[in-house]
Amino acid sequence: MMDITSVAVSCRVCGHPLEPGADDGLCPQCELRAASPEKEKTTILDLALAFVVWGVSGGLLLGMELVTRVVYWFVFKSQPKVEVTVGIVMLSLGLTFVMHLAGFVAAWLVVTRVGKRPFWSRLGWNWHPQFKLVHAIGLAILMMGVAIVLEKTLPHTQTDLEKILGLGMTVRIAVALLAVATAPLIEELVYRGVLYSAIEGLWGRAAAFLLSASIFAVVHVPQYWGSVAAITAILTLSLVLTGLRSWTGQLLPCVVVHMIYNGIQAVGLLVAPQKLPDQNQSQAAIVHLLHFVGLS
Repeated sequence: MMDITSVAVSCRVCGHPLEPGADDGLCPQCELRAASPEKEKTTILDLALAFVVWGVSGGLLLGMELVTRVVYWFVFKSQPKVEVTVGIVMLSLGLTFVMHLAGFVAAWLVVTRVGKRPFWSRLGWNWHPQFKLVHAIGLAILMMGVAIVLEKTLPHTQTDLEKILGLGMTVRIAVALLAVATAPLIEELVYRGVLYSAIEGLWGRAAAFLLSASIFAVVHVPQYWGSVAAITAILTLSLVLTGLRSWTGQLLPCVVVHMIYNGIQAVGLLVAPQKLPDQNQSQAAIVHLLHFVGLS
């Protein structure tokens, strides 16, 4: 006689097969979502507030810079020439840090309704049963490998970010700290947290995936202007992180993957010599990092 525990059953929410013995009718992903705080109905006002958070955190300035570059290119058929100095760069990094703090405060105010609701739990600050820290590390390393392959195969010219990194170790340390300490958290809170949730509540998961991933990629274009390889890499990273958010229903995995990805680049920049070889910046940094830890 057939054991009834071996009969395949499906999740009553998403239809995915369940493991034998599951008695609640939910797969791990739907079980996690069911345990999350009940979502209120999303309105256009919620979406507008999400974009306010995006603007405060620096997205508005980056978007304006991108528009300016595009208009300048159409008019003059060239990129604007900007003198980059250590003083200007350090001031810019300081202002970026302030905008990150302002973005966090704005996100907290919007998500909690000024302290009336929990913050982290509403954003999805949990691990998915099928995605743990080891998976986050592996995914970040894989994405770094993809970025290096893109730099080797696609057109690349020196970007503004590379010019900035070439100003010396002081600038590199400041960029590395910002890239690891605040950028992953704030960017994920804004794009895969506040924006994604608002769009998903209004138009569904597919729209949230496409729009939040596109906005994240577009506002990073000014940093990598002139390099098809770098722009393609940031677009790929955006799609992967947003896909991870959509699949897990959680924000924490996205923050950790993003932080590890940035951390690898930051360590590479710090251990690389002051004058990098005549090749792509991140590729050269990774090569020197591998030499430093004895892996190449």
